[in-house]
Amino acid sequence: MNETHFRILFEGLDPRAQLQKLVIFFEKELGFSEDQIRNLLTNPPRVLWEVSTHNDGKLIQTVLEKMGCQTYLEAVTGDSTYPFAISTKHHKLINQELSKILRCSANLALFLVHLQGAKHGSILPSMMGPFEKKLAEHFRESDTVVGIDDARIIILGFSTDRQGVVHLKNKTDRVLKELLGEEILISMGYALFPEEGRSLSELIHLAEVKRIEKGHDGLSDTRIASSRDELAPHVSAGEESPSPLQLCFTKGRGKIFKRLLDMDPEILWIGLSQLPQAKQKEFLARLPFDSPVAPVLEERINAQPRPISDRAAEQHFEAIIHQMELEESLEERRKTQQEVISKLNRVEALPTLPSVAAHVFKIASNANSSAADLTEVIVNDPSLTSKLLKMVNSAFYGFPQKIGTVRQAVVILGTEEIMDLAFGLAAAKVFEVKPLEGLYDPKALWHHSMCTALIAQNLCQKFPEYQRLGAFTAGLLHDFGKIFLIEHFPELYGQIHVDVTKLGLPLFELEEERFGLNHAAIGEFLASNWNLPEALVEAIAFHHQPFSAPGHPELAAMIGLADYLHYGTSRLGELPGGVPVFSPQLTFGHWSFLAPLFKGLDTEQLEKMQEDALAIIRDSQDLFSILD
Repeated sequence: MNETHFRILFEGLDPRAQLQKLVIFFEKELGFSEDQIRNLLTNPPRVLWEVSTHNDGKLIQTVLEKMGCQTYLEAVTGDSTYPFAISTKHHKLINQELSKILRCSANLALFLVHLQGAKHGSILPSMMGPFEKKLAEHFRESDTVVGIDDARIIILGFSTDRQGVVHLKNKTDRVLKELLGEEILISMGYALFPEEGRSLSELIHLAEVKRIEKGHDGLSDTRIASSRDELAPHVSAGEESPSPLQLCFTKGRGKIFKRLLDMDPEILWIGLSQLPQAKQKEFLARLPFDSPVAPVLEERINAQPRPISDRAAEQHFEAIIHQMELEESLEERRKTQQEVISKLNRVEALPTLPSVAAHVFKIASNANSSAADLTEVIVNDPSLTSKLLKMVNSAFYGFPQKIGTVRQAVVILGTEEIMDLAFGLAAAKVFEVKPLEGLYDPKALWHHSMCTALIAQNLCQKFPEYQRLGAFTAGLLHDFGKIFLIEHFPELYGQIHVDVTKLGLPLFELEEERFGLNHAAIGEFLASNWNLPEALVEAIAFHHQPFSAPGHPELAAMIGLADYLHYGTSRLGELPGGVPVFSPQLTFGHWSFLAPLFKGLDTEQLEKMQEDALAIIRDSQDLFSILD
């Protein structure tokens, strides 16, 4: 059954708008970045906020209107069968079009289109309002264009069958680039009505799955779409299949990726030069930061020299694809990915954020909350109160006098530190699942997550903007997508861990090879389901691949670095039993964001960071004994 809630749309500013107050409100209440605020104010309409009741929406509207912000309250419908919310107006419109198709015994293609800027900070107009009307002018009167939200459009192609899908896709791609310029990333998926689905939810779900498979750069949506992504495209009649070289570079994961890393860079460039420059840069970002191949390829990608034709090299790539049975594995990957997405889309299969953690996070997100609000939430949970007081009285903090109440702890340590600790303690329940025999103890995974959070917190001491975005919480939750895989795919996930040890490859590469998406992409879906802020969702989603993060790549890179540093301490024997020792990896993509933050970053400085991480872990031993 559909659930109705509401969203507030920003429509513009009054002439006497209190701009400074609005900017502060957007920063503190909504957690918007400067780029997001600039985008919002210069390109209305925009989705501003979602609320559960009409009264909540009206209250927020009143506050905004006093500051000169013009808004519109819109009813939206969406339940577990929809990957995103749709206005009730558009929901009714699309269903009416489907009814017409059935009455006239025709058919229709539902196209789901997602857009984003190709460059960090790119500003695109919302897909609603004026742009929706402008786009509709380029299509037939019998077609229907619906702007779903800021980044999504649905196009209903009347009497469009499999033969006509390619034509409509190419036309949509061409028109969008004419209107918005070439510097945009477009991903599309489609579903045929009534052939492939009879209900709107079925059609949208199928179109979203196909969009993921044909996606531009991974899972960038806040729903599993995550990350994201790496499967062979669905090829319709008349649509040109990707070449073996394209498949090799854009779809190869795991063992195939390892084969590519071992190639001579000149031979690699012969293949890579046949891809668009954006795809070349994506491949470069996935390389290990210290790969000898990376500097050579970076130079070639920037200069774009014409490669020497080498049929022998092309045959070498084709032999790899044949030997690795890439096309067959892509089909198997597609089926497994659909199974994962199906389970993710069933709400009852999802872990839920413990209520105390949710309350603590709500307080942390509200600039008007007080220390008294936080204290009240904690004292209402005796178990949390007991653990928190044991922690603040431990040698880790070393206070000379005993702290006897939560109120005292908040005053002495500060609201932010207590919030982080309380959230960490409460969120630990998410990790309480059955161990993966011989491979994973969820308690040890939580230990790793807490260590990553503490290391991330330490790394961000000189970067308070990342502290405010929630570096500690992102570190705590960065791996919780693994819990879903341990619970629902224990045998397959166990085999992946065996292969990680055997092949020395990063875990996320082999996850993508088998599942079509990695634990970070699943974490993205879960974090979005918990309504966590965008910056946290992106940090969780892209901590292994920050180059693909659309809005907060630096925070994602910082969490990836903290993760790398903690696993790196395994060489010193500091990881607890039950945590598999993987080959930690920072990518070239991580390096491109970390180098400007940490001046003079090199392998020697990384070793120093690892020593600091080790000191943090050792200082935390008594803290962890309390938590256990």
